[in-house]
Amino acid sequence: MDIKRVVLAGFVSLFLMAGPVQAGDETHNSGDSLVLDMKDAVKMGLDRSHRVQAHDYGIKRSESEVKSVRGQFFPQLSAGAGYTYLDSLSARGPTDQDYLDQQQYQWNLRAVQTVFAGMTILSSYQQAQIEKEISELEKENTERELIREIQHHFLELLKAREDRRALDSSVERLEVGLEASESFYERQLVPYVDVLQAGVELEEARQDLSQAKNEEQIQKTQLNALLGFGYDYLIGYEGDLEEIPLDIFFETREVIDIAMEQRTDLMFIRKNMAVTEQERRIARGQKMPRVNLEFVYTDRKRDYDEPQQTMEGPMDRDQRNRHWTAGASIEWEFFSGGQQYYQHEAMGYEIRRLVQTLKETESSIVTEVRTAQMRLDEARDRLVSTRKALNAAQENYDMQEHRYKQRVGTITDLLTAQEHLTEAETRNNQALMDFQQALSELYFAIGERNYGLD
Repeated sequence: MDIKRVVLAGFVSLFLMAGPVQAGDETHNSGDSLVLDMKDAVKMGLDRSHRVQAHDYGIKRSESEVKSVRGQFFPQLSAGAGYTYLDSLSARGPTDQDYLDQQQYQWNLRAVQTVFAGMTILSSYQQAQIEKEISELEKENTERELIREIQHHFLELLKAREDRRALDSSVERLEVGLEASESFYERQLVPYVDVLQAGVELEEARQDLSQAKNEEQIQKTQLNALLGFGYDYLIGYEGDLEEIPLDIFFETREVIDIAMEQRTDLMFIRKNMAVTEQERRIARGQKMPRVNLEFVYTDRKRDYDEPQQTMEGPMDRDQRNRHWTAGASIEWEFFSGGQQYYQHEAMGYEIRRLVQTLKETESSIVTEVRTAQMRLDEARDRLVSTRKALNAAQENYDMQEHRYKQRVGTITDLLTAQEHLTEAETRNNQALMDFQQALSELYFAIGERNYGLD
């Protein structure tokens, strides 16, 4: 047996004695303030998200605007008061300037009710209601995007965690290998270059581990921000890539029909078409006459400084009048430079534009749904293959390990089997990740909420 075979035998023996390396990290620890799975994380994100709360205030603003426009249906009430002091400076003719000096007091109440305004008031009210519904759709769309974003980062975190665990095991195995190389070098069984090579591989693995740990922390920070917590808030995110069942199937026509009914972007375009139609009616109604009813009550008083002199003596000339008036008025603007006409025409073009946008969006949604479904089906088929490959690789490794212990197999065969097993595990984890990401995208594409992807 040559020296190379002795060295390899010694290395494998040390590796086998070390036994399987366990992942010492858990998904959370006792110091975590919260422990959340994907479903709980999504719910908390929806409850605490600042962007969702911003839309809540937008909806309240729209509700106030509806109430404001509704006020146009009711009469307008106003009151006025006035005071005038008249002091005569000079007078000519048959009059006495002193008789003109007086004080005048008056106040009035006025009520105006619009009876007809070309249906502009009704159209404005309906437009405000639709805009409120648009605000609600904007909130719904934001929530669905937030669900997809939380799920994406949650799955990325699970993947980063698995990568970190795998690299932890790799570093521990390489540390054992470096110790073995140093031991063999001290016995002059291997050249020093083997020790240097083992050290290089170990440091490269540590660099990869450092990147994996950093990626895990980045994903945690992203999730904390999406859930409305600070970057340093301790939250344990628990989950397993193997938890999602594979027996989830969708019929193409069915999911497309669901998407056409539930996608908020389609509803948003339709609501904007409705708003534009109301603006078109308002422009048309502005060319119609406006009829108002008016009622005014007035109380007026004159207080002269001097009484009037008559043959019978001084006479009090002070006056006080109380009266009311009621009437109707009509106002009809026949020409305004074509403003209403072109505004009506512009809204017509806007509706046509929105119709084309709606068709384009429907086509894009069909493509989006179909793409997500194909990715899901491909990942499912790949998972079946990767799991078979993983089972075969595990069985092959067990056989090669047994053959080596019986001194029937070679070290090269055992190390090759170990390499194939690691590669099979990596491919299986990637397929699991792709399947769940595709599932999340499909639920988003059809406009359906599924917090835990179950």
